[in-house]
Formats: sequence, C-alpha cells, structure tokens
Amino acid sequence: MRYTDFFSKFYMGRSSCGILGYKSKEKIPEYFMKAALPEDCYDHLPTSSSSYGKWFDGTRSPENVIWGMVVSRFNEDGFIDKISKDLNDSVLRNVMFSFKIELREGEDPDKRLFANALAKQFYAIAQGNGSADDVAKNYYLPEAHIISFPEYAERTKAKYEKTETPFSDGEERLLEDIYVCNILSSRLGDTKNRHSRTQEKTILNANLDLISEYSKKVILVANGGMGKSMMLQHLFLESIHKHLQTGLLPIMIELRDFSENNDLFNDYIVKTAGTFDRNLTSKKVEELMSSGKCQILMDGADEIDPSDVNAFQRQIAELADRYPYNQYVVASRECDIIKAVKGFSKLYLRPFNREQSSALINNLLADSEDETIRNEITNYIEGEYLQKHKVFASNPMLLTFVIMKYPIVDPFQGKKRLFYRTVYDAIVCGHDEEKKGYSRVFRSAQNAEEFTKVFREFCAATYIKHEVEFDLDTFDEYFKNLVTKDTLENPKIMTSKNFIHDACATACMMYEEDIKLLYIDPGFQEYLFAQHYFSAAPEELETLGRTLWNVSVTDFDGYDAFEMLNEFSSEKFERYFLKSYLHNIFNGKSEVVEFVSFLRYGYKEFEYQVIDTDMVAAYASKNSAEWIALKPIIIEPSSIIFSILLRRLAISNLLCLAVFENALNYPEFMTVGIFGEHYFDSLDGKKKIIPRRLLRQDTNDLQAYERTHAVENYVRDDDQHLVCFGYEYKVDFDKVLEAPETYSALINILKTPKEDVWKAYCKVKGYYEELIKKYGG
Repeated sequence: MRYTDFFSKFYMGRSSCGILGYKSKEKIPEYFMKAALPEDCYDHLPTSSSSYGKWFDGTRSPENVIWGMVVSRFNEDGFIDKISKDLNDSVLRNVMFSFKIELREGEDPDKRLFANALAKQFYAIAQGNGSADDVAKNYYLPEAHIISFPEYAERTKAKYEKTETPFSDGEERLLEDIYVCNILSSRLGDTKNRHSRTQEKTILNANLDLISEYSKKVILVANGGMGKSMMLQHLFLESIHKHLQTGLLPIMIELRDFSENNDLFNDYIVKTAGTFDRNLTSKKVEELMSSGKCQILMDGADEIDPSDVNAFQRQIAELADRYPYNQYVVASRECDIIKAVKGFSKLYLRPFNREQSSALINNLLADSEDETIRNEITNYIEGEYLQKHKVFASNPMLLTFVIMKYPIVDPFQGKKRLFYRTVYDAIVCGHDEEKKGYSRVFRSAQNAEEFTKVFREFCAATYIKHEVEFDLDTFDEYFKNLVTKDTLENPKIMTSKNFIHDACATACMMYEEDIKLLYIDPGFQEYLFAQHYFSAAPEELETLGRTLWNVSVTDFDGYDAFEMLNEFSSEKFERYFLKSYLHNIFNGKSEVVEFVSFLRYGYKEFEYQVIDTDMVAAYASKNSAEWIALKPIIIEPSSIIFSILLRRLAISNLLCLAVFENALNYPEFMTVGIFGEHYFDSLDGKKKIIPRRLLRQDTNDLQAYERTHAVENYVRDDDQHLVCFGYEYKVDFDKVLEAPETYSALINILKTPKEDVWKAYCKVKGYYEELIKKYGG
C-alpha cells in the first residue's frame, strides 16, 4: 500500500468524508501527518495546501526525512486517540472495507481497534519511505489489541466473589456456591397471546454475552427481593473471570447516592476502576470506553433521589452516545426513572419456578448433613399455607428467609402473626445491620419505624375495604386520609410519591405492575391490619366489629387477618368483636326472637325446597321412570364474624336442610317452581324424570313460558298441563322478625333438635353465655 492509497481511502468527494471535517484532498494528508507527529515537529511539514494536494495525488511524495521523522517520533497513543474520535460513523464500514476489513453481520465496528490498525499501517508506510504491505487487516483482531489489568481482575474478584447470605447473621459464602440465576424475559409476566410469545426473548442462564446479543443497552427490571443486585454481581464475576482472555472490563457502580453534582463518567466509572487498579487512570478508562472494551453495570437506579433523576437520565444518555460500543446494564425496579431512559431495552427477572426454588434450598443447605431438614423445608414450601402465599417460594429474598430461619417460621411451631412479624422485621428493619447491599434508606420517613407507622394504617384502611391493588388515584385517596402521616418528625417528606417508592423499593412490601400497585404478598397487609387494630382504642374496635356483621368471608379471601388479630389479643377479639356481635342477637329477647335473630345475622337469607313426594311417586310409577332428586340447597354464613364463630366452635360452615313437607308453603317467599322433564339415559337404559326449575314469573304464567320455550318433553297431567312438583323458597329473616308468629311452622321445624341449625344455635348461645361470665354483660 502506497501513501496515496492510504490517503485516498478517506476521500469521499465533497458530500462526505472518512474523517469528520476533512472533505478536501489537501486536508487529508495534513491531518494524518499532524496526528502522527508531536507538535514540535510541525515546523518541518509543508505550509501550503498545494503541497499536501500533490502528496494526495502522488505527483510529489513526502521527503525521506519526513518519513524518518514519523518513524522516530511517531506518537502512536496520540494517533489512536485522535483517529478514533474523528472517524465518521456514517461511512466507517466502507472505509474499513477499503482496508480489507470485513465485519460479520450484526457486528459493530470497534473504532479504537480500527484506529490501532491504522496506526500500524501508517507506521509501516513511514518505515518503507511511502510504501508497505497491507497490514491493517492483521491488526483488526480482538487478540491483537487485548489490554488486560490483572490487578483489577484480582482485586474485584476478591470483592465480589463472596456474598453475605441474607438473614444469616453476616455469614459469607462464595456466590457461585449459592446463586441461582433468574430467567430473563423481554416481556413482563406470562402472556397468553400466541403472537406475543413468538416475539418473546428469554435467557435461561444469563451472562453479559447473551444479554449483549439481545441489546447492548439493557435495564434489568424486577420487584423488590427478586435478585437484581445478585444478578449484577453474578454477571460481573462471569465476565471478570474471562478478562485476561477478552480484555473486556466490567465495572460495577452503585447509583443510590448519585447526585446531579456528580459526573457519571469521572465520579463513578473512572473512580471505581481506579480504586481497584492505579493503572486505570482517567485517560486509560477513556481509551477503553472509546474502543468499546467496557461493560458498565449500574445497580440501584430506582434509589436515586427524585431531585437528581433528570441529571441521571441526561448523563446516561450522553454516556451511551459518547461511548456507543460498550455494554450498559442497569438494574432497577419498574419506576418513572427508567421509563424516561431512552434507547435501553428491558429484560425482566422472572420469579423462581419450582426447580429454581429447589436449587436454592439445596445450595443454601449444602453444608447441612441433615437431609431431613431439606425435606422438611421443601414440604413446608409446597404445603397448603405457603401454596396460598406462593411469593415465598418464587421470590429469592423471601425464599432465602424461609430457608435460613426455618424452623422459626414453621407454622407448627409458631403462629401466622409471628411468621409475618419475623419476615417483616427482617426485610424492612433488619438488613441495615447485615449487608450494605440491603441497606434501607427511606425517603418518606426518618427510619423504618416511622414508615411502618404509616404503612400499618394504610394496610388497615385498605384491608377493611377489601382493596389489594390500586391505581395511582385510588392509592392517593387512601394516602390522603391517613392520620399517622401528620404525626411524623418531618411530615413534609411523607408524600404519596415518596411513600410509594419506600413501599416498593425500600421496604419491598409492594410492587408496580403496569399502572397498578399491589402488595408483594397479602399476608403482610393482613398482619399489619391486625397489628394496627391490636393497638386501637375499644371504641374503634367496636366500630370495626359492627362493620363486619354483614360482610361475607369471601370478601376477605379467608380468615388469616382475624386469626392474627386474635393471636395479638384473644381478649380484645372476644370482647369487642364476638361478644358485641352475639349481644346484638341474644340480649333481652325471647327464645323465638333469639333464634330468628341468630338466623338473620348468621345467614340473612334462607333457602329451602318443598316437594310433593306423593305426586313424585305417582308420576314416576305411571311413566315407569326414576325421579332424579334435586340437589340440596347449601347455605353459607352471611358474615365473616359468624364464620369465625362457627370455626371457633367447630360447627360446620355449611348448612344443608332436608326437603320440607307442604306445610311450609309461604307464597311471598317463593322463587322457583319445580317441574319435570322426561329423559332416557342411554348409559343405563332407563327412563328418568329430571327436575327443571322455572323462575317465579314463569311459574305464574306457564302459558307464556310454553310459547317461548321447548317444553315438549315436560311431564303433563291428563289435561296436558305442566305438572308442578313443588317450589323453592328464599326466606327473608327481616320479615320473619317483624311477625314471627306468622312463620311459626317454619320456626318450629328449624328448632327441631335433629336439625343442624338448632344445634348450632344452642352451641353459639352457650358460647355467648360463657363470654358474659368472662367479661360481664
């Protein structure tokens, strides 16, 4: 390659240029000569543009003395620095191709590596007094420009290869011995859309190479406790182990203390690198960044102070634009901070599946010789209680807690209240003493205690309204009405936005999904509800109890919250919840009114069936058919308080009564007429009559019903009228209480000692009398 060939590769005509700002033929030779030589040599170079123009055309060549000066004074580092900055990205591939350097499909150009190849080529031309072999292609090879930093690799490995096992009093373990890698997905949550699934990218055993194949700029997104920080540590170690072979330099930086007064490059990247190796000066790091040799791992973006967010978003965009060939990986929960970071793709950490949970159990208990403990923990996690609270098996932090604290958290040795108390304290309050990576700095409060004070009231207020997920408007409405937020040392910082951040990122008790806020596990809401009312005044407890008289247990998805309140204080629970409820039923009433009140407050409504058994037998015989009996009506308690009472007294929650006789025919309560339809069962070859239930309005106007429905197979009498075999009734006990004597037949049957409802009444009344003796009337 002659010097003229070298220069001509950077000339693109007046419309473009290989070197930014150098479009003319005369300027290109001048640029390269000055790039190659120190400034004190410039006096020996031509002063006229025409001389450089002749060098470009080859009508005149540089004197041997100039080539000799290039050989003796060649400033290779300066040449590489200048060229790598001034190469024109828009034509870079074409220029490289002219030097016989071909990039693979999808491969990004390495500008600094190319600048290094150009330096070798230009120096060779100088050595040959204007001519040399084509050597540039031999130097555009990864192994041709590997610069390693053994001290950095050794010291960072020593820092990151061990981790303090959470919830284990500071015990250190090798990360590779305990770490279980989350699956990464390009989509949040599971999708049922077939097209979406085909577009989804998943990474099973994540490393920086695999992530880079998806995108050079990635945000790892996950809720609290899902393992974002540990994954960054894992990615760092996986890369630094290969550093001497690849020359790639992973740099881990913490963002939680980022300030708008900081410079992301100098105060974080350069400072962090230099901390572990003095050779990694600002200039050297800048060179590595320019050549795309760095992997920048940033943890805790969601913990940046809101006042500094704009500065971070601006700086990270500028950093990626200035050094586009590096890899950038940011870890954050889903929040406004990362929504405004442009040009970054998201990868979501999926919750653990069963195999991953099992692997973590085995890893954390690898030193334990007791196989029984492992089996017990596995059985506990797969048991009924934690299957209801599956987050404890799928969230790495919560699963680690269960493993490390077992058997303290075993419900057979403790109670639900103690379980959630231990977990809450460990996550929200206890990490400060254990591990810097888990330190809790609250934005909305001075400390964990102040945050808990407000969060406890929030949980109580939302639980009693059956709210477990919120949009921002709903959340703000609840937050606005909290009383405790105004009692803090600095109430001004307790804003809704700060409170949401602390609930999600600091305390890890909630998480954001799309436009919703949800509890990480409803058990924490239930526990803090119970704790709040344990400390409440008697009047507040009685008011709460009264609101529950007509609220079903299904509205609360179970009894756990009330069981925990009872665990806090059985006296308060019995006195202000159960006794007041039963006092309303039994106090100062006759036995009949007591009994109806028991039904009114226990079941509210009551359904039963009346069947004319003689008529059923007659038509079954006449048609040689089998009557298929109606399924009995099962009645459930109408309130959670009554359900709790039945559970406490070991009385079945489900009430099922036998079919009554015709004496209980109350037209005002009739809801359904019971008719019959002929049916031939091909399985057993028998004729059958199947009950058909017609609504009240249809039963009262059968002619209209027959005109609009298929009734050709219905049972008919000799006059071809549809046969009604009986009715269903729904008793409104408010009406019965108004005139119990009118419904004496119904009441007397229900009071029959053999009926379960009478047995339940007697047992509940006996319990009420015990409470009166215990706490007074």
